[in-house]
Amino acid sequence: MKTLHAAAAALALLGGSASSRALELHAQRTSPGDLELTGRIQGLPAGQSRYATWKELRALPTSQLRVDGEFVKGPQMLTVVFLSDLLGALPLSPGADSVLATCGDGYAGIYPPGFIKKYRPFVVLEIDGRGPSDWPPPGLAFNPAPYVVTVSEELVPAAAQFLDIEHKKPWGVTTIEVASFGERFRTLYSGIWASPGPAVREGREIWLNSCASCHAGPAGTFGGTKADRPFKVIVAYAAYDAPFFRKYVRNPKSLVPSAQMEAHPRYTDGQLDDLIAFITAGQD
Repeated sequence: MKTLHAAAAALALLGGSASSRALELHAQRTSPGDLELTGRIQGLPAGQSRYATWKELRALPTSQLRVDGEFVKGPQMLTVVFLSDLLGALPLSPGADSVLATCGDGYAGIYPPGFIKKYRPFVVLEIDGRGPSDWPPPGLAFNPAPYVVTVSEELVPAAAQFLDIEHKKPWGVTTIEVASFGERFRTLYSGIWASPGPAVREGREIWLNSCASCHAGPAGTFGGTKADRPFKVIVAYAAYDAPFFRKYVRNPKSLVPSAQMEAHPRYTDGQLDDLIAFITAGQD
């Protein structure tokens, strides 16, 4: 997804909370545009989901953000609801502190509590006054519906320096899971990863903020399903031929023309070494 450039930001309710307005949840989907909500929601049995309509999401406290070049060339006005406000409108169970967004094609975005607080990600409800039922906006061939989760570098300039910030901007989001980060990603912080050295620790962050968008982690730790590559297969690739692995991550199509993985040319040798150290931590 293209980097979001805000030419001017006119934000209503900046820093506000949606906790004063509860989001109505439904046991059944009423339309394809409903947002599926699951995870740590009070009264919701494990593995089950509830649904919120676009109209009900639009009724939450929202903000207007003027951006440039996000979806099409030129300026657009977005109507958004911040993830923090969305969480505030839900009856959360104890421990709920993170958001896991999943797209219709299996892509995923991970938003831990620190990221939500610092970078202020939001759900896009309207583009130039048009909701998802009227998308794609004129000039855009690909339909980003039903929802987009993204961040604004104008709103939070530090986001521009965040490695792989594009992985925090998924289009086609259909499901949001409210999760406990500590519970959902316990595997990555226990066992062989309980007390990692600096390289493994840095590699773990790269995995969480980038690789996990398309790949599930060890022991089925949450991640996207778009790549359909088991973690053990990735371990084998990284351990067997590190130079090949580095080149593949930077430019997959240069080695496998049919590769669907996006290129990551900005990674330094050191960052890729850290990623390999994390992935292969359990190898002898």
